[in-house]
Amino acid sequence: MSQTNGQHASKSVQLVYQLIRNTTSPDEIETGVRSYVVNLPAQEILKLDTEDNLRAYIPEHNPKRRTRVHDAIRDTILEYPQRFITRNSGFAITAHDAEVNDKEKTISLVNPSIINGAQSQGEIRRWFSELVQDPNNQLPEEPPFHVRAQIIVEPDEAQVVETAIARNTATPVKSISQAGARGHLEELEKSILAVKPGFKIRKSETDENVYDTRKILQYTRLLMPPSVSEKDSSAEVLRPYKNPEQCLTDFSTWFDIKSSDEEANRKYNFTVQMAPIAIDEYHFWETHPAWNGQRIWQDTKKGGRAVRRDQQGKVIWVSPGLIFPILGALSEFVVEKSQGNWDLIKPKQFKDTEMVARAVAQFRALDSDPMQMGRSAGAYDALRIYPSTIVEVIKDMADSNQ
Repeated sequence: MSQTNGQHASKSVQLVYQLIRNTTSPDEIETGVRSYVVNLPAQEILKLDTEDNLRAYIPEHNPKRRTRVHDAIRDTILEYPQRFITRNSGFAITAHDAEVNDKEKTISLVNPSIINGAQSQGEIRRWFSELVQDPNNQLPEEPPFHVRAQIIVEPDEAQVVETAIARNTATPVKSISQAGARGHLEELEKSILAVKPGFKIRKSETDENVYDTRKILQYTRLLMPPSVSEKDSSAEVLRPYKNPEQCLTDFSTWFDIKSSDEEANRKYNFTVQMAPIAIDEYHFWETHPAWNGQRIWQDTKKGGRAVRRDQQGKVIWVSPGLIFPILGALSEFVVEKSQGNWDLIKPKQFKDTEMVARAVAQFRALDSDPMQMGRSAGAYDALRIYPSTIVEVIKDMADSNQ
């Protein structure tokens, strides 16, 4: 997706149509919207970009991600082009303004974008490209086939985003694209970039070579102390491992209501501020040398792979099922140094090797099943005992010195 959250440079695109009908309803008139249904020669749809779409043409980013849907669209173009307009669900196009010229059979659109139909457009573009590259072919003088589109003239950019989300609900667009389109991830990304320049997070399902935003929200949720989450239940403890999508949904909800809900604002700000710390902390434990020599089998009978080793036999990756309970326990060390200013501070009494040893003990107690460990509230509670005891001892010592 290549949207810019409303920051469009003004542009105009003229489309030639075969037929157009004004389908504006009374409700749309009341909200300042106009609506048209139009039949377009196939090549006209290639004049438009997908700037406001939730996802771009997926195979453009990764040809291996072609699906049966792409193949079906292509088969129709190749074998039954005159049936394309009937079999295809059509395009949805938004524009900030439009001017129809019935005499010339053109419609001029200001800041237009396809918001539904990017995969169909991509297949049409691919077909035309192949046609041009073949020296034995000539571009047809008449349109090879037509497409149908609804044009929604909507001057409110925020409503364009919401319409794009609604129109993609049936195809199921992942909510990461919705969160990115609504700007929910901007401050999160800014916070991470301030500490880790060049670090890119996923803001659309078609983003490539980026860090999975859901994972960042999972890690940060694990570090969230009960004083922020307002919950200390097993469901809350296990939510990051069992339901990453819920972590994203909750974060978006906090964003939406943070101006009117103090608790939501506190959770949102905590997540934004602690995200870069959570990323580094997860990586720290995932690659910690203390995992070496623990006699953890690389492949387990249950729950998938527990660790991964390099050619020298050194552990270079550990299953989230083992790491998540450790991060959850480290929430004991998360402190609010001042109002809304959070940090993770490990006391000098805390030993990394001891934490790893305790995690391995829990892993073995759970039949060496990493998935079971990630889903075991008992494992989280057991690992929390070590840091919480240190915190209590330090507090008692401070109290006795007063």
